Amino acid sequence: MSNFAEDSDSDVDRMNRPPSSYGSMHSDDQDEDYFEDVASPPTRVRLQRPDSPETAITERTQTHQSSIHHSGGVYLTRQSITQEDFRSPAPPTREPTILDQSELQSEIQTEAEMDEEPNDREMDFQDQQNEGSAMDVQEEQAEAATVEDFDEIVEYSVEQRDPPPRPPEGAGLHFQHTHTAFTLRHVLMAMVRSLSQLHPSDMGYYKRSLSTHCRFKKNYATIKDLQDPLDVADKMIEICGQGEALYLTVRNLQSIGRDDLAVILRKTCRRVLLQHDLKIAHDRRYYSLYEGRCRPGQQRYISDVYVEPVTVIRGRRDVVNPENEVRKIPYTIEETAIRPADIFCPLPQDQKPVRTVIMTGVPACGLTVAISKFIIDWMEEKTNRDFQFIFPLPAKDLNFGKDKDRSFLEVISYFYGEAENIKFLEKEDCLCLFIIDSLEMCQHPLDFKNNKTITSAREPAKFDVLLTNLIKGTLLPHCKVWITSHVTDTYRIPSNLVDRYVELRGWTDDKKEEFFTKRTPEPELGRKVYNHMKRSKALEIICHLPLFSWMVAYIYERAFRDPEFGKHPPGITAFYSQYIVVQMNRSFEKYRGCNVDAQKWTDFDKNFTELMGKMAYRMIQEARDYFTVDDLQAVGLKYDDLKCRDGLTTEVKRESADVRTWVFKFVHVTVQEYIAAMYVYVAYRKNGKNVIEPNKMTSWLPGSNKDRSVIDLYRPAIDRALASPNGQWDMFLRFLIGLVTPGTEENLHGYQLNHYHPKAKGTEDVVKYIKKKMKDSLNSDRYKNLELCLVELEEGKEEVRR
Repeated sequence: MSNFAEDSDSDVDRMNRPPSSYGSMHSDDQDEDYFEDVASPPTRVRLQRPDSPETAITERTQTHQSSIHHSGGVYLTRQSITQEDFRSPAPPTREPTILDQSELQSEIQTEAEMDEEPNDREMDFQDQQNEGSAMDVQEEQAEAATVEDFDEIVEYSVEQRDPPPRPPEGAGLHFQHTHTAFTLRHVLMAMVRSLSQLHPSDMGYYKRSLSTHCRFKKNYATIKDLQDPLDVADKMIEICGQGEALYLTVRNLQSIGRDDLAVILRKTCRRVLLQHDLKIAHDRRYYSLYEGRCRPGQQRYISDVYVEPVTVIRGRRDVVNPENEVRKIPYTIEETAIRPADIFCPLPQDQKPVRTVIMTGVPACGLTVAISKFIIDWMEEKTNRDFQFIFPLPAKDLNFGKDKDRSFLEVISYFYGEAENIKFLEKEDCLCLFIIDSLEMCQHPLDFKNNKTITSAREPAKFDVLLTNLIKGTLLPHCKVWITSHVTDTYRIPSNLVDRYVELRGWTDDKKEEFFTKRTPEPELGRKVYNHMKRSKALEIICHLPLFSWMVAYIYERAFRDPEFGKHPPGITAFYSQYIVVQMNRSFEKYRGCNVDAQKWTDFDKNFTELMGKMAYRMIQEARDYFTVDDLQAVGLKYDDLKCRDGLTTEVKRESADVRTWVFKFVHVTVQEYIAAMYVYVAYRKNGKNVIEPNKMTSWLPGSNKDRSVIDLYRPAIDRALASPNGQWDMFLRFLIGLVTPGTEENLHGYQLNHYHPKAKGTEDVVKYIKKKMKDSLNSDRYKNLELCLVELEEGKEEVRR
């Protein structure tokens, strides 16, 4: 095979290429080259490649091209430049569908056609000389300006003038056309240019090295006899895709000693290679997830468990669902619903593009899972394909090197070694997304007022300065920023810097059913679990939180698979006991770490849940579901104690910067009622203190309180619940009675009670007293609640199962 520079126009013109198809473009003439060398001046020749019915991949490839930001770098001339291109700008054209006509037209003409256009050839030759001179001047100026800008090779392209159509709902961003660097034509031409300069023996080594790759072990026969560089590159992209084909080409060029070609190819297609490397890194990190807590071997594929939550653009509705079995509160405030993939799509009434988005939600609503699914869909090119790169930056990991100055490019390369020294990130045509997950864990002050302004990603500064400038938009203004945070920490970012607030609301009833049937390989079992869950109205309501749905599914699936375990399916109290433990442990992982010592419950952790229960009990007495910092201080807690154990509560209102004016709620009113019942029960079983009748004397003998019958606690509790006309004590009573069940009380051992705490006495007396009260004339709601209280006991569970 002759070298690229040695071919003449006449040699190329005499080539007669037979019909071919994508993946089988083998030529009878193996020794003649037909592409122009990178270092050679453009040649006005046309390569005629007939249409083929087997170009399915090509037909699906987008051929739109966006304008290129011409700052820095070295540029090569586009090979499809014609005489008309030099005279006037090319008009917008219809999008081609065949690769042979749109992607690979190198303008090769036959001798007869050139003889008919002598004047055109002379004009083209003069135009090419002028263009070559202009390009030489531009390259010299670029090199003189700075050598550091040579981080990618970019080809000129015709700007696409027609705006893309508005995408359908759920498709994502799609603000602009596909960047030229990611088109099939660009990748294929770059690979062909490199392979065309290989000696036939080197091409043989190159193809044999492909046989060691897993994708080519079975497909090696399809590429073994191919000699045409175009056919080889074409087949590689068909088998591997653009990114992996480029990666293999670069690696194999290096293995055969052609590092010079590998360097040029890497710089020509650097964006595609970086995207490929990022997708591999994201696949390892986000394709599987842990439900509940991180336990080795317990991860699940996100596609097996993910169900799209209700996502809305924030309105005035309370972020906490206030509904329980007793209170029915209709929602009268309409909110704008939006798909999670469309959070950057502007609404028709929006005046400017959406650059910065903050997503919030109560703990356990699935913020982190929403990010993982967003990234996976981008990797699989299902949504938001316009994003060239996505860089997740977990806020917990942003606390490194607080006092050291780094440039933003160095920060990116610290998290992603594949993105080392990517100076093209500053170009306006490089559309990226930066995801800052869990802002509440960021320890930087985020001083938007006093931090200096940074406009270059290469300028070193403290990370707090870089972060504030990224959010403000002075640094990389063309990029998007997505921040997830608990409501409390969203106020750290000035509202004028945020284009959109989005909230996750959890799951609707349809989504709950989808989750229960999707997460198990036995759909019948999933439907059985869902139907069993619906028997309890309290569980049906609280399962709008994905974390709670996981707990219900996990326990009930075991119950129905194990005959012994399934004889007595647990009541709702057991789920809330587990929920408190799981959320506390998740907070430890979040703020302390995952080592064994960090996961141990300290005495203050146990005391914290008791004090929160004490405050929750006072709230029920006062018939309110919110609390303030003053309420925390009244029970001996501080705001900092609540902030680092934020899995149970959320902020719902803030009127000023004074922390005393901030209003908080538990993630659900039933969580408040459970933790209040737990406090009352533990106080009685651990210390012999009857919180419901505080004036009653208890025994002073050591250990005698643990042997007291629980009827002394439950009798006044039942009487108080029956005397309440609005049912504010109903759920509290159900949780309080449910805690005495042996299987449920064991959940408190090691946390609120000692591991070998004696079993409760007098539960049969509680059952008798409840049945006695049910015989009296009662309000229908109170009567039904007493029935549900029996369900929480062992005797009632067998009845519910039937």
